[in-house]
Parts: sequence; C-alpha cells; structure tokens
Amino acid sequence: MTVNPQSRPSFGRALGETARLIGKLHRRALADLDSDFPTQMLLTLLKEKNVPLPIDEVAKELNQRMDLAEADTLRVLERAAAAGHVAYRPENSPATAELTEAGDDHFAALYAHSREVTDAAFEGIDPAELDAALTVLLAAKERAAALA
Repeated sequence: MTVNPQSRPSFGRALGETARLIGKLHRRALADLDSDFPTQMLLTLLKEKNVPLPIDEVAKELNQRMDLAEADTLRVLERAAAAGHVAYRPENSPATAELTEAGDDHFAALYAHSREVTDAAFEGIDPAELDAALTVLLAAKERAAALA
C-alpha cells in the first residue's frame, strides 16, 4: 500500500491560520494584564509619537492600523483615561491625548508580556529562517498595499 504524503496548505491558508493562532495567543496575553488589542494599539501609538496628539489624528491612525471606527476609538480613549494610562483632554482645542507615566509603565508591561507569550511560538526555529519568512511577508505586504 502506498501512502501519499500529507499535502501542504497554500501560503495564504498557512499565513491566515498562523496569524489567527498567534493573534489568539496575543489577545490572551493582553487579557492576562486586563487589556485588549485596541488599547495596546492606542498605547503603542502614543508611545511612538511621545507628544500630545490631536484626537482626530489618533482616530485616523487607529483606523489605518486596525480599522477602528472613530466612536470606538473614543471609547478606548475614555477607558484608558479612566485607568490612568492616558491623559485625554477633550476640552482642549483641538482635543488631545498623551501617554501618562502610569500608561508608559503599563505599555512596557503589556509589550514585554505579550512578546514573551507570542515569541514562544517561534522558539526553536532557526533565526535565519525566521528572517527569510519576514522578508517574504514584508515583500507581500508591499505588493498587496500597491494593489489595494
């Protein structure tokens, strides 16, 4: 009896399934610290910019990064402000938001914990192979962006 080798999935299927599973690990890691992905993305944005940002810029950036609607962005901002992680000033003209010291500390903890959890999925894979995979993904992302 001849046994056929198991066929490999398409690149797109493998990418989608891997992204889904790593995303699941990431969301669990964020939940460990009572957070979620939209909040992490808000804190990431504010950490990257490191200056008070107009709310319309925050909403535009989060929409581009993760398709978050403006109303949802405002809810995320309000929750982060209530937790003391963001100084949200809707009374300013224009309204602004910036990371607080507590938010900076929380962001560092979120980042470290989520990296630890998700990096475990790559443990034991040759770094050169990971670099090659990243090169392919970045090239595909660039081509997809040009087509979109």
